[in-house]
Amino acid sequence: GDIESMPFIEALGQFSYRVGAGNFCLVHVSLVPVLNVVGEQKTKPTQHSVRGLRGLGLTPNMLACRSTKELEENVKEKLSQFCHVP
Repeated sequence: GDIESMPFIEALGQFSYRVGAGNFCLVHVSLVPVLNVVGEQKTKPTQHSVRGLRGLGLTPNMLACRSTKELEENVKEKLSQFCHVP
């Protein structure tokens, strides 16, 4: 839950500040669900979770996306663009 994770989120923020951005890499793991009807991969849940992290002062350097099938190139580009992760 949100409340249970707050001490860890705060600790990550403090650790990142202490060691410097160049010595810290935040990897965000997120689900990219696939709609069975059309087989479309949905990026909104990942976009929302990254936005939530940013709201807490953490910006992911890398996304690790879980899905039932390999991410399509257009999905990777969309996540990169909207989540500001190269």
